Amino acid sequence: MDEPVYLSKSGQIAVITLNQPAKKNAISAAMMDILVDTLRRCDVDDEVRVIILRGEGENFSAGGDLDQKVPGADTVEGKCAILQHYLWAVQALREVGKPVIAMADGYVVGGAFSLLLACDLVVVSDRVKVVPAFISIGIIPEMGLMKLLPAAVGEKLAKEILFLNKRLGSEDLLRLGIANRVFPANELAARTEDFARELAAQPNLSIQLSKRIMNAASDVGLDQVMRAEATSSPLCSLSAEFAEVARRFAK
Repeated sequence: MDEPVYLSKSGQIAVITLNQPAKKNAISAAMMDILVDTLRRCDVDDEVRVIILRGEGENFSAGGDLDQKVPGADTVEGKCAILQHYLWAVQALREVGKPVIAMADGYVVGGAFSLLLACDLVVVSDRVKVVPAFISIGIIPEMGLMKLLPAAVGEKLAKEILFLNKRLGSEDLLRLGIANRVFPANELAARTEDFARELAAQPNLSIQLSKRIMNAASDVGLDQVMRAEATSSPLCSLSAEFAEVARRFAK
């Protein structure tokens, strides 16, 4: 597959794959638009009852694609406009009726952590590594991370994880209630599909309605947080601290 995001189906299970393995599936604004469109197509497909979101190869995603070429990306207004595409992806994950399982292997960095948290269920390999990244490079967390992570683990622990860029392994994710299952890396795909089939066998309407109600309750304020992030993060990118980090990475 050459597409940056592609869809495959097996019976009632749809698998959406982030497909940039040479970049560890770094996510661009264009990829997020395709992801949103693919999620919506799955949501209106009567054959599909469960969606799996995964990354091609050995990593879920290395976060934002720093090499993407987008007009206006060097201005605050342009950065805000670019971030909107990522916010639409988080909104789509929360709003589609079909349950979405994140299947994460390898690295889950920055905005990819937000995508993982936005999914309804999370299955990870025993070698997964979550790296929040944002604050450590001089910008604020994006894509609803400052709403989704506190909702998952509590405010105090979320602050510690984000402020100190704490790396989380599979056992951490399980202990914190972020991951539902941990499987050996070589069994991850098969065991996740088994998990998805178990979910697909349940009554479809009651699952979809339950998802919508629970998300509506927990997502109060999510849009406001994401709008604030989309304004504040570009401002951080103009700071001297961010410039120093960018200079070090450019070496």
